[in-house]
Amino acid sequence: MPSQGLVPDTMSEREVSNERTTDRPDADERRADRTDYRPNPDESGKWLSAIIALLGVWMIVEAVAFDMVVTQFWNDVLVGALLLAVGGYNYYRRSNEETASVGAASIAALLGAWLIITPFVLGADAGATETVNDLAFWNDVIVGLAALVLGAYSAYAAREEREETRRAVS
Repeated sequence: MPSQGLVPDTMSEREVSNERTTDRPDADERRADRTDYRPNPDESGKWLSAIIALLGVWMIVEAVAFDMVVTQFWNDVLVGALLLAVGGYNYYRRSNEETASVGAASIAALLGAWLIITPFVLGADAGATETVNDLAFWNDVIVGLAALVLGAYSAYAAREEREETRRAVS
């Protein structure tokens, strides 16, 4: 009965596994290749996200500063908080040399459209967003236009960055 130590043709599972993977790069090398490549090394578009976040801050400040009805106050606070969140999220991503989220930028554009439409659809003098003064009414429209344009352009730019990254990797 031969002992296991004397049989030269047997290899441990570890040796077999190592022998199978010598012809291809190991997982650490592949991971290193992936992490060395940064899709947004110059942090482009960071200013777009910062402006969207600042529009959100302005909407919150404006809600406190202007005299408005409760429904418009809460609409402006909630939309401002959401603009701040999606702008801050994309700013964080771009600061870390990643591409921006197309979804977050699209949400900013949709929130801008909401700010534009709400005063006109529901009315300036009646409805759920009744305004006490015209300044709050037009502030929502102007900030909404800015958020719509910046959010749409940010989504477009993020999509282009993502496509360039895919082409570069392929």
